[in-house]
Amino acid sequence: MKKIILLTLLLLSSLILSQNTVTKSIEIPIAQIPEIYKGLKQSDYLKSRLQKTETALSSANNLISEQDKALELSRNIISSKDEVIGTIQEVHKQDKIAGNERENQLKSDINILQGDLQLLQIDYKNKQRKKFWNGIKIGGISVAVLGAAGLIWFNNR
Repeated sequence: MKKIILLTLLLLSSLILSQNTVTKSIEIPIAQIPEIYKGLKQSDYLKSRLQKTETALSSANNLISEQDKALELSRNIISSKDEVIGTIQEVHKQDKIAGNERENQLKSDINILQGDLQLLQIDYKNKQRKKFWNGIKIGGISVAVLGAAGLIWFNNR
């Protein structure tokens, strides 16, 4: 480990010592000045284009994130709508089942009432027959009494 550290120090010191530390100004030939100026202007133009592109990309990223939010909201609305539709369908099923049960109950009530009506009609006929025969008995007895009274009356005259 010490050897590695010593080697790195040696390498760094040789790099530092080998650097150009001349502080003299570098002379640029006059013929190259227009080309350097064009290069600088082009560099400024490219920097402004890069800034505009970065701004456009940032706006596009913001737009994409807003569209993603809107898409997520739409998905949530659709899933909520599907849940509501499912609930409505379930309620409709339950209403249909309850309606069928109520219809069956009403049919059985109608059958019971029809049976009761038939029993009442039979009972009414039986009572009518009894009244009829009672009337015939009373009428027969009345005719017999009147007939006997009439005979007695005719015989006494």
